Amino acid sequence: MRKLTAGLLISSAIAAGGLTLASPAWAACGLGANEPTGNISGTGSRTDCSGTVTLTVRVRKDVFGPDITVAEASQTGFGNGSLTANGSCAGGGTYFTETISSSGNSIMSGRVDMC
Repeated sequence: MRKLTAGLLISSAIAAGGLTLASPAWAACGLGANEPTGNISGTGSRTDCSGTVTLTVRVRKDVFGPDITVAEASQTGFGNGSLTANGSCAGGGTYFTETISSSGNSIMSGRVDMC
C-alpha cells in the first residue's frame, strides 16, 4: 500500500508539473516602451493580450514640472503589436517613451539624452 501511494503522489506531481509548464494560461499581458531614437521617435508595444484597448504612445521631454509631450500616437481597437510616435526635438535634454493602455496600465522607457 505504501509503494502504491508513493507512486501515485510522484505521478501526480509530475503530471501537475507538466501541466504548469505546458500551459501557462496565467501569462500576463505586457506593455513595452523603447527609448526614443533618431530625431524623436518612440515605439510602444502590447503583447500576449486578449481583447482590445486604446493604446497611446508618447515621447516626452523630462523637465522640472510637468514633462513636455513632443510626440504622440494613439490607436483605438488595438490588440497586440507596436505603435510608433514621431515628433520633433524640443531642444537638448532627457527624453523617454511612455506607453499607456486604456485598461489603466502604463510603462515608461529608460531616459536618454538627445538633440
